[in-house]
Amino acid sequence: MFDDVRTNCHQLQESGIKCYLMGTDYNQKNLDGLTVVKNWKELYEVINNMEKKKVILDTDMYNEIDDQFALTYLIKSLDVFDLQAITIAPFSKSGYANTMTIEEGTEKSYETTLKILDLLNKPEFKSLVYKGTTKYFKDSEDDNDAVNKIIEIANKNDKTTILAIGAITNVALAIKKAPEIISKIKVVWLGGNTFLTKDNSEFNFRQDIKAVQTVFDSGVELVVIPCRNVASNLSTTIYELQHYLSENTELNKYLIDIFIKCKKSFMKEPKDEIGSSKTLWDLSAIAYEINADWFKTEMISCPNVLDNGLYEQTDDKHNVIFVNDLYRNKIYQDFFIKMGYKI
Repeated sequence: MFDDVRTNCHQLQESGIKCYLMGTDYNQKNLDGLTVVKNWKELYEVINNMEKKKVILDTDMYNEIDDQFALTYLIKSLDVFDLQAITIAPFSKSGYANTMTIEEGTEKSYETTLKILDLLNKPEFKSLVYKGTTKYFKDSEDDNDAVNKIIEIANKNDKTTILAIGAITNVALAIKKAPEIISKIKVVWLGGNTFLTKDNSEFNFRQDIKAVQTVFDSGVELVVIPCRNVASNLSTTIYELQHYLSENTELNKYLIDIFIKCKKSFMKEPKDEIGSSKTLWDLSAIAYEINADWFKTEMISCPNVLDNGLYEQTDDKHNVIFVNDLYRNKIYQDFFIKMGYKI
């Protein structure tokens, strides 16, 4: 409700109706917690933001190039998202940066995130970037900027979605430190594999199995996007990127360049280029919150996560959502159009 009479607004709020008071000359005192807006434009912006999904992106940005595409996709979708924070997740000994310690990877991820925000002409979002833990769950303290920010944001919002596209350590630590946030967050995690693949020797999963166990067992609202057999469908080629990211911008040139360099770093021989493609796994988590209809899902009893990384299926635990398939073309169409491709 919107009104310029304080008594009306107070009565409405006492009845549980959210109310906004016009900040006129005669509405400067005795506000008693009322939310004041200065004009119609500000009211529109407030209501527009209320309808957006409040999200945190938890990312190991420098581990792989798909995180950089995912952040780009998220920022290009601010009509859907109210970005609350970008938290840096730990990683070490990946194929892309196989000599880095977690501390070095965290710093590189932080710097790369700031660079992407500059390329996106969103320097104002730099203040939303927070470094997370530099140890995995069982060895980590829970007092770091990312964990504290996750807890702060969760407590102030009715519901916050965490788009977790790396090791899920920061999320697990936040749940451990402040279990009251469990009912106030939703976690969309890209990790592990489908039940068709017998093991979860997938990078995000295997790095920190204790963190996965903590999040799964917590009862938090959870959507799992498996890598193999689901997100692995988000494969693309340099030729597709060059065609659809043809607009001459520094951002497009950067994304194409890192794609080429990443592919070449894994090639042993020139012939490996023939017919090759690369998966941009992390686009899946962003796309799921843009439009869940692009995904086929199943609600199941939360599996037990065994110490060896296997799932043990159950029938008597809280429910979680597992994604079984996705519409690859729908996701890439949305991404390329938002990147400026003209139909």
